[in-house]
Amino acid sequence: MSTVSPSSQLVQVVPDNKNNTGDSSDKVKYEDLVLNPDIFLEHLRALLGMLGNPLKVPTVGGSSLDLHRLFVEVTSRGGIAKVIKDRRWREVIGAFNFPNTITSASFVLRRYYFKFLFQMEHVYYLDQSVSTMKSAEEAMHSLSLNLEEGGADEPGIGSVVNGVIDAKFEGGYLVTMKVGSKVMKGVLYHGVKRPSQQPQQTMGTPPSGMALASQRRAKKKARGAAEVDSQKPKCHRSGYNFFFAEQYARLKPEYHGKERFITKMIGRMWGDLSESEKQVYQDKGVKDVERYRTEMMEYKSAHEAGASASAAAATVAQ
Repeated sequence: MSTVSPSSQLVQVVPDNKNNTGDSSDKVKYEDLVLNPDIFLEHLRALLGMLGNPLKVPTVGGSSLDLHRLFVEVTSRGGIAKVIKDRRWREVIGAFNFPNTITSASFVLRRYYFKFLFQMEHVYYLDQSVSTMKSAEEAMHSLSLNLEEGGADEPGIGSVVNGVIDAKFEGGYLVTMKVGSKVMKGVLYHGVKRPSQQPQQTMGTPPSGMALASQRRAKKKARGAAEVDSQKPKCHRSGYNFFFAEQYARLKPEYHGKERFITKMIGRMWGDLSESEKQVYQDKGVKDVERYRTEMMEYKSAHEAGASASAAAATVAQ
């Protein structure tokens, strides 16, 4: 491997690799960065400094993240786009031996890669010009769109899928659908119609019995919505609900106003989790079901006791 002085390293960090002149033996190559962590960090600091993004080594699980190792693990698998497309983040995560308490390692590493290492991959691994680099946010957005348009094996949230209705019941349908490379079975429930979607009656024509019953149910539901019982326990949440809320709180400040993009990103993150990582959130869901069941029993008991007391008072008053 050729040796390069620190001063020349800083000059060559921002080369237009297509137009770099001089002895090619003095040019720092991708292989040099892989073999020498010190040269890697020197070039990384200089490149980020030129872009106005000073390097602050992040901490994951109480320890400093080895950015050199992350760069090598991702680029040795073909780069960030290929790792995401081939769903190989678990392999990358496995190289770090993170504790089991870190349940969002996939999201954390991907975020830091785009923030600190995507430009290094562009210049040194892909051998592209600095002038053609995208910002981290642009790269993430562009990559997400490209995968949705046909690069990914599994579709994201909002993708169109085809299915077959296997059976029909009062509330909906039993269906079989092909999602990416998987055949899945599930249930589709009828949505509740909004007032504007209710069938309109012709002027002068009295509503049918079914229409009247439907109107009464709609009015009853509207009254129930208006009279929300503040004492009633909140409905239980699933494991995915807990995961979504956690990641949404993290992403919202960074991607303010991009709700759809955030939703899709969280869906991909959930899909990238291993079964053991998902189990952490599923356990929270199970506990929340128990919480809801217990609180509902207490609520119903109190409600029945209150109703009995009211009835007794009415009897005495008579």
